Amino acid sequence: MPKRVLRGYRLKTPITEPDRNARPAPRVEIRFACPKRHEFTVPFATNAKVPAVWVCRQHGVEHCPRIDDPSDWQAPKGKPPRTHYVMLLERRSLADLEDLVDQALAGIRQQRRTPYGRVTIGDRTYGFRFES
Repeated sequence: MPKRVLRGYRLKTPITEPDRNARPAPRVEIRFACPKRHEFTVPFATNAKVPAVWVCRQHGVEHCPRIDDPSDWQAPKGKPPRTHYVMLLERRSLADLEDLVDQALAGIRQQRRTPYGRVTIGDRTYGFRFES
């Protein structure tokens, strides 16, 4: 090749011009059910062969079945998941929790004059700092 043909070119460089008329392939979202009580979707091209099972990205669980119809899948029966609030209500009553919040707010209001403070809630002492 003559040198004038290669002028302005580097070998193995990608083409920087975007495809002007290129459109992404049409897609369809397929739903899968994780055994850990949640659903997730995976996009597939409309002409792709969709598998019957998939791997859950959140939990790493293999063999999550495909949900063809929303009425096909039901959540596994068992105990519902325990949230932080439910566990808190197991240890204390709602009236006790309201008293603790009132104590904390009273302590914070007392020490509002300085940017640093300490407040006692129940049997523990917490430090804090105000930012304006």
